[in-house]
Amino acid sequence: MSQLGKIDTMQRALDIVNEHVYFSPEATQGWKSNSELPQAREILATENDTKDPPENPVDTPWASKEAYLEAQYEILRREGVEGLRFSVGLYKDAIKNKKVRVKSYLMSRLGPIARVEFSTKRSTYRIKWQQSRRLRPGTIVAISTKDNNFKTICKIATIAQRPYRDGLDQDPPLVDLMWANTEDAVLDPNLELVMVESRNGYFESARHALVGLQHAAQTYSPLDKYLIGNHVHDTPPAFIEEYPWMDFSSLIHRATENGDTLRESMSTFHVLEGGPPGLQGASTLDDSQLEGVHKIVSNELAIVQGPPGTGKTFTSIEAIKVILSTRRKQGGPPIIVAAQTNHALDQILIHCLNNGANILRVGRRTESPMIRPHTVYETRMRCQEVQDKRYRGLVHSHRANIDAIQDLVSGVFGDNLISPSALLDAGIITQDQFSSLYDESMETDVEKGPFALWLGDSLIPARILRDQHPTQQDLDEAEAKREIEFDGDLDNIAEDEEDLDRIRGQLIELAHMWSGREPSHVSRWQRAAARALADNSDLFCIGPDMRGAVYQLLQAKLLEATTPKLTSLLAQNVYLCKQLKASKWARDTNLIDSEGIEVVGCTTTGLTKFRGFLAALMPRSLLIEEAAETREANITSALFPSLQQLILVGDHQQLAPNCDIRWLGEEPYNLNVSLFQRMVNLKMPFVMLKHQRRMKPELSYILKPFYPELQDHPVVQDAANRPDVPGMGGRNCFFFDHEWPEEMNVDMSKLNDQEAHMIVNFFSYLVANSTDASKITILTFYNGQRKHLLSLLRKHDSLIGLHFNVFTVDSYQGEENDIVLLSLVRSPLPGNPFAVGFLEDQRRAVVAISRARLGFFMFGNVDNVLRANQSSFVLWAKIWNGFSEQQRVQPACQASDICDSFTNNGLGIQCQGFDEGAAIVENVAPTVESVSTMLENSTTNVKNVVDSREDGKEDWLIWF
Repeated sequence: MSQLGKIDTMQRALDIVNEHVYFSPEATQGWKSNSELPQAREILATENDTKDPPENPVDTPWASKEAYLEAQYEILRREGVEGLRFSVGLYKDAIKNKKVRVKSYLMSRLGPIARVEFSTKRSTYRIKWQQSRRLRPGTIVAISTKDNNFKTICKIATIAQRPYRDGLDQDPPLVDLMWANTEDAVLDPNLELVMVESRNGYFESARHALVGLQHAAQTYSPLDKYLIGNHVHDTPPAFIEEYPWMDFSSLIHRATENGDTLRESMSTFHVLEGGPPGLQGASTLDDSQLEGVHKIVSNELAIVQGPPGTGKTFTSIEAIKVILSTRRKQGGPPIIVAAQTNHALDQILIHCLNNGANILRVGRRTESPMIRPHTVYETRMRCQEVQDKRYRGLVHSHRANIDAIQDLVSGVFGDNLISPSALLDAGIITQDQFSSLYDESMETDVEKGPFALWLGDSLIPARILRDQHPTQQDLDEAEAKREIEFDGDLDNIAEDEEDLDRIRGQLIELAHMWSGREPSHVSRWQRAAARALADNSDLFCIGPDMRGAVYQLLQAKLLEATTPKLTSLLAQNVYLCKQLKASKWARDTNLIDSEGIEVVGCTTTGLTKFRGFLAALMPRSLLIEEAAETREANITSALFPSLQQLILVGDHQQLAPNCDIRWLGEEPYNLNVSLFQRMVNLKMPFVMLKHQRRMKPELSYILKPFYPELQDHPVVQDAANRPDVPGMGGRNCFFFDHEWPEEMNVDMSKLNDQEAHMIVNFFSYLVANSTDASKITILTFYNGQRKHLLSLLRKHDSLIGLHFNVFTVDSYQGEENDIVLLSLVRSPLPGNPFAVGFLEDQRRAVVAISRARLGFFMFGNVDNVLRANQSSFVLWAKIWNGFSEQQRVQPACQASDICDSFTNNGLGIQCQGFDEGAAIVENVAPTVESVSTMLENSTTNVKNVVDSREDGKEDWLIWF
């Protein structure tokens, strides 16, 4: 590229960055005019004041892009604010007299951050903050004054950080927040506030997507035609039509007789002439994977479905290699790769690194030592780029602004008494009152000033007036586990992220060192103090017993007079921080050229959060891993004008996007339907990978009813690659059927104690028969059962000191292990209706039954899942048949010997119930055909019972 071309590209990148950083919607554009964060009217709205969001059809085309984006925006915003709106509505008629106060401001490069203290006296015991999900960074909170109590005042803020050291470990605890509007900034440390946090919903996950949708409404993308459903056939992107020869030589993995000729022909393969290249015998890719690679590299919108174990990520990596090989010959911008989680992103970036790609990871939350040096921050530090003159000037202006704020605050607060000159300049005292403080016949306290003599014995340390926060007793371990605010299985959030993510800056304290004693004989001393100040031109004429009250009044008036100036300086600081951000993003775009970056990776949340930076790279291709689990708005909002190619890799038959407000995830709003799913619904062509390389054939047999075209790759048919589970006599799967009743824990989550004991004993049996504990994963649909299983495992005599892999199904998509034990939990008490809750979700069930390589063992009440309702019957009948047709069903009534064997803790013992060649069941279990009349003949109430909230906690929190 010529020097002139580079300058033009840099200017365009700067323009794009500025459009995002300084984005300010116009006030007359409806939904496109909404502010980034919720407004008070949204949170204070009653149920009658709110209107239903637009419907979101997912199987028919849209009339226009405008209508489509508006529906996506309104539904997503409703989800983001609904939890807090509901919580504030509950609070207004509930508890009062709260104690939240602003203590200081942290002046960071992100903007002014208010540090607030709050009471937790509503909790019986001290909250274990290291292992609590309260007040997560990004959470929105609503704040009002104690007196107003959300009648008309509702200030919105987001949690900026929750440091543990010198923060949550204090008594009272401290947390940092950023005001949505600097005009709402509270500067009075004595003003008592109340803060409400909702447990339901996490606005940060929607915040940046909402802004991205507003951006998308103002620009054109070649992919718009797919979004509205008017274009449902394969079309190559413009840059491929212009130059359709791509380098497929990287797909040749094996030596062949005509290897050189084949490699040469593949290095200039015409992707628009016919289908994928014929590489049988030369590539480790199977036919469906080759078709998937060809689909990815040659279409504007490419959709590849990867059932469990079929190598979705491997196929994506091979496609990326083709794209990069071609890019190295032709030049062009980097490809953007996004994944749903940090872990998944790191995995695909590691593959890219191992294949020689130069990568850049956006976002710092990586646990991989291989990826950490490739984050934007580390890359910037390594390059030691010299700051340009403009950036240095911005840093200087930012520093000067902070100094001005500190000077202004010091005039109101600080170590000394307030200055009479400041009071005079603000018009708070008259010239006569000012002069009365400087009588030459009186001595003046040089250190504290003239008010020290005037106050006399009424001068007291300000801390005496501050509320004494009640110290709460600590919990012992047993008590802690019974407390709702302690999750014993949650990683130590505070310590893990303390050093890496802590926001730094200058701390400006809002605290008086000195104050005046309040009169004991006057109940409403504020009015009396105001009268005394107004009636006396000589301040020494005010009685000594009222001087402390008058001094407090003068402090309050000086703060009130200074507040507009402080607010203006805070607003100026916010703008300067935006300038610093824009300058930094613009400089970071230069890293792409200087470091030869080929792949830029981020999470699907980062895709929207860093939209300005990513759009400034002017990428042509965007690949989304696990796209069927990614929210539609996260992808739609990231369709930058430069993008010509969108690649969706995932599986719409596995987990769907999460929706925090259940009714918004259902018809007609469909927030839990992904763009991947909607494109499939609209009959957009896609490729399904067809050869699974994970499960032993007897395990994949259980899965195949959901994927009729799925085939076993030869690698899993070889016993050398997929040996039998030790101690199981060649029985590598079974369904243990029981009728042990479920329970509910204090968190309102389901558990099944007897089923858990059975699983733990079976786990112990497997370990005793030489299976490493790390090779076993226990899955369950319920967090209550997960916690219970972990507790039992840690107490089991034969398992002391081992690490256990126990997860909910929702957290295990994309993972696998040699052996998986699945706990279904649900089993009604005698006389109660059959109910399945989460078990009715086919996508969760598909994930649950497809994680094992060698052995899969399921525990549950089959009668319950078959009788609960029609949809549950249809789902679980397929799974039941997968076991029963292989004679792999074990009723509890036949399991006494097996249970005895499982509880034997001796090492190396072969369970007699599973001797080689022995049958697990004496009688063949019936298939679904022989029980298909269950629902019709059952006299039991089969009404589906919907699960209670999984976390079991109330939907709102009030901080005192």
